[in-house]
Amino acid sequence: MIAHVGRVFSMRRNEVAPATLLFFYLFVVMGAYIMGNSVGDSLFLDVYPHHLPYAMIGTALLIVGFVSSYIRLSHRMRLQPLVIGTLLFFAFSFSLFWWLTRFQFKWVYWLIYIWVYTVAAMGPTMGWTLANYVLTTREARRLFGFIQAGAIIGVPFVGFITADVMRHGHAKPQTLLLVVALLLGVCTLLVKLLFRSASHRLAGISLGSASSQDSPRNLLQSLRLIQNSRYLRLLTLLIGIGCIATSILLYQFKLIAKASYGANTIGLTAYFARCYGYMGLATFVFNFALAGPLLRAFGIRVTLFVLPVALMAPSLGVLLVPTLVGGTILRGTHYLLRYSLDKASTELLYLPVAPEIKNQVKSSIDTLVWRLGDGVAGLLLLFFVTHLKFSPGRVSLVNFVMLLGWVSIAYGVRGEYLNVLRQAIERRTLDPERTMAGLLGVLDSTTTEVLARALERGGEQQVLYGLSLFEMGREPGWHPVLRGLLEYPSPAVRQKALRLLSDAGDRGLLPQVEKMLGDESPEVRSEAVHYLVVHADRDPLSLLNLESDFPDYSVQASVAAYLARTGTPENTQAAQIILRDMISRMDGDGAHSRAEAARVLGVIPASPQLHSELLKLLQNEDPEVQEQAILSAGKVRSRDFLPFIIENLGRPRLVGAAKTALSQYGERAVGTLQDYLNDVLVPLPVRKKIPGVLAQIGTPESAGVLASSLIQSDPGLRFDVLKALNKLRRRDPSLLPPSVDVADMLNAELMGYYRSLQILAATDPHAGASVGGATPPGNEESLLTRALRERMEHEFERIFRLLALLYPPRDVYNAYVGLTAGRPQLRANSVELLEHLLRPEHYRMLVYALDPEISILERLRFAQRLCHTSVASKAEALRILLHSEDCWLCACALHAIGEQRLSDLCDEMRRIPRRENPLLEETWSWAVSRLAGEAAG
Repeated sequence: MIAHVGRVFSMRRNEVAPATLLFFYLFVVMGAYIMGNSVGDSLFLDVYPHHLPYAMIGTALLIVGFVSSYIRLSHRMRLQPLVIGTLLFFAFSFSLFWWLTRFQFKWVYWLIYIWVYTVAAMGPTMGWTLANYVLTTREARRLFGFIQAGAIIGVPFVGFITADVMRHGHAKPQTLLLVVALLLGVCTLLVKLLFRSASHRLAGISLGSASSQDSPRNLLQSLRLIQNSRYLRLLTLLIGIGCIATSILLYQFKLIAKASYGANTIGLTAYFARCYGYMGLATFVFNFALAGPLLRAFGIRVTLFVLPVALMAPSLGVLLVPTLVGGTILRGTHYLLRYSLDKASTELLYLPVAPEIKNQVKSSIDTLVWRLGDGVAGLLLLFFVTHLKFSPGRVSLVNFVMLLGWVSIAYGVRGEYLNVLRQAIERRTLDPERTMAGLLGVLDSTTTEVLARALERGGEQQVLYGLSLFEMGREPGWHPVLRGLLEYPSPAVRQKALRLLSDAGDRGLLPQVEKMLGDESPEVRSEAVHYLVVHADRDPLSLLNLESDFPDYSVQASVAAYLARTGTPENTQAAQIILRDMISRMDGDGAHSRAEAARVLGVIPASPQLHSELLKLLQNEDPEVQEQAILSAGKVRSRDFLPFIIENLGRPRLVGAAKTALSQYGERAVGTLQDYLNDVLVPLPVRKKIPGVLAQIGTPESAGVLASSLIQSDPGLRFDVLKALNKLRRRDPSLLPPSVDVADMLNAELMGYYRSLQILAATDPHAGASVGGATPPGNEESLLTRALRERMEHEFERIFRLLALLYPPRDVYNAYVGLTAGRPQLRANSVELLEHLLRPEHYRMLVYALDPEISILERLRFAQRLCHTSVASKAEALRILLHSEDCWLCACALHAIGEQRLSDLCDEMRRIPRRENPLLEETWSWAVSRLAGEAAG
């Protein structure tokens, strides 16, 4: 059953349950609103028809209060209890209202009227909030149309049932309040089932705050964002004046209906319900039959004006003849266009708004501006109806002014929309996935023309971005400019353009697509095969025998890619046979055929049957084949390939491909990379490349691995880890874990630096005078002195890289450059900067290495206090270096012993493990021969 539902509505199996539950939630909550609205309006108008403006003002104020309270609670409560608690509160309220109506408490009709509109504001919003958490962006684009259909169908379904119940006298209007409470209880049950069925999807949010990062936390901040943007100001005015006009015509509709039915509350309830039923049904048909084509044909440059212009004629009719028919036409015209064409056009206006502020601004407009519009309409009606004694028909005069203002503001919004959209495309700041997910699934002609112009003059990245915008609707966009992109230099552009043209059903490309079978890119060739199969009815296997000027293995690869992409077992098996034939080829083109097979394995969906073929190619002896196999493994992202890729980080010919592949793995590779990074049995050249890969991945998880891997025995590897952390800090400081503590590492590096200073001063007393990483002029230094200086320079840089994790990186970098530049003035300025930048305890430890006015003796005394030891002689310093883990320093110490014929250290030399290190073995032999020569002399 689930599989059948999924096939009918293009859902995957794991999407059926959440999508269906959300569908029925919106179906039921909108049904509860329609039933409650019909009952609430009729009961209120029966007793207080002349107080309707006051009710409108009260409704606006109370809804703002409810929404504000909900937002505040969302930052303190989990999502599940917040949504369920809100629904239960409303269900209990309507049960209480039903009980109070039994005692003829007429004042409760005020509360019923206001509560119904509060449910209308809160209920669907909570449903869409759940949908945003449950569904990914890609799922939302496919499923939001199905979910939204629940809200649309619920209106006529419950509307007709309500009308039927009232017409046949099965219940009183007051009794339906209990049904409303029951429907809200059903919504509570659906939410509970949603959390249970989608627990893995909601795990992160259900255990945390109910608020999202983008939810409005500060209403004043949202208003400032609107105030600072001309486009947002115009958009707010457009929506606001539309709300005022809507509220005024609703007043007319309700008062005219009340005048027609008089004291017949049951008949009025049935009439309202029947009207909403027919309006909902007409809107459903219009949405799916006409709204999309109208948007595509005319664009929002026209559709923005449709609703206000369409309302002018029925408003004039109500002014001249205020009858029930005229009021119904007025309300029906508004309902039909407002919840179809106008809603889609308004949602499109949010497309150019920056993603980081869109949700906040939209939420503020939907809560504050809409409700303020209701309140302003109520105040206007109070003035014109109460003081100037306007009849419901004459109120059309007020609405004519609103409609003309609506048209004027829409004209300004249209021009500004085009400007802002062009800028957003150039800056690539659009967020089309969420914007289009809930719309009609089409790209309007106005936006399409703007995108087409951007495609004609943009660079590769901008063109790719523009093409992705053509895909943002449920129906593919099309424009003649797409055909010209089939010859674009970038293969990614060619492939994407051909896919869009194919999805749009463009059949006039056959000669050009046949030539694309020889394209250098396997993605383009595979797309060409797909086009020929779908639009030219070609058998993919028949293409293997195609007479062409390009190599046969390129056609084989294209056909194999297409067959594998279909996903059927038979086609997958055929693709595997073709790939094996390409891999086993032994003629002159064998290497090229295997490289092509490796390349194409990266563009087809991951398949266990094909993994074995890629594993073979990863172990191929040909570097070109291996390189392509590594790149393809990065696209497939199977964990089986990770060891092969990581091991190639140590091979200069393949290190670039390995880095690219691992960065494509992203977080999937982080755990394995951590194991390799901290495994001392892994070759050091491989381990030293891993920090850079983790920095390329650039996620909080990879940053956490780097932070936890700072302690490394090899100084070079430690430097690589620090360098990667510095990159991440510069890119986005929030990536680094808040618990990262480098204070102990900084102390250790400082101790290492001062220990090196002690050794340098003992081996070469004149060399210890340089400070801050600067090397004094002259090149008459021994090999050992130069090696020690080099080590101190590396230690000095590591100290400053650690400081850059604690303090502003730019300031630390500038200070480091000044200290190592060798110019006294720059060094003095850098010391001054650090004195003000660093915490006192860090500056006190570092100043002895920085300040040239501090003598070598003072520095050595501080080094002794810090390291709790000293180096008393050259012989002691050399003994320390002989047992150093740094093989180069050990070799330099051996060279110094031999060069200076320090025979007292001969026994110390013999205890050095050197058999596995050619450099140490050769230097040791040379030093021993020098000492033996001295003994013989």
